Amino acid sequence: MTAPRTRSRVVVRWAVVATVALAIVAPAAGARPIRPTVRPPTPTELGDRMLALINRARATRGLPSLRLSPRLSREALHHSRAMAREHRLFHTPDLAALISHEGGTVFGENLGKGRGLVGIRDAWLREGDTRGNLLDARFRHAGLGVVHRDGFYWVTLQAFD
Repeated sequence: MTAPRTRSRVVVRWAVVATVALAIVAPAAGARPIRPTVRPPTPTELGDRMLALINRARATRGLPSLRLSPRLSREALHHSRAMAREHRLFHTPDLAALISHEGGTVFGENLGKGRGLVGIRDAWLREGDTRGNLLDARFRHAGLGVVHRDGFYWVTLQAFD
């Protein structure tokens, strides 16, 4: 009697392994290492962020949003740069004249220096006078200037009717 024949099957599964080789090249002597550059936000972008924070605080209290005056915002930015340069807060000396050129009759100015824009806005909301300026329902327009220098934000808000 003959033994039955059995076939054995060999199953081969192919695995493809991809190898990625990174070439690490040493910089030439005296060459600067390549570092990714991160562009800091512009004063306009910072102003937009601050305006959004201010208008959010106003909206939660049912107040209208402040609309920026381009001309007064340039003045506010100039003032913020001056404060940063002198490392101190001080009010705009000719604010009444600036506001009258915009057609405003009632105005207020808030100044701030801090490590973050939210912190500055929150500090304004805690103080009596600055809170009053920020949440005054008569104010519809503003000049806003924000500068980031040496790790601090310098902010000038000039709100008016």
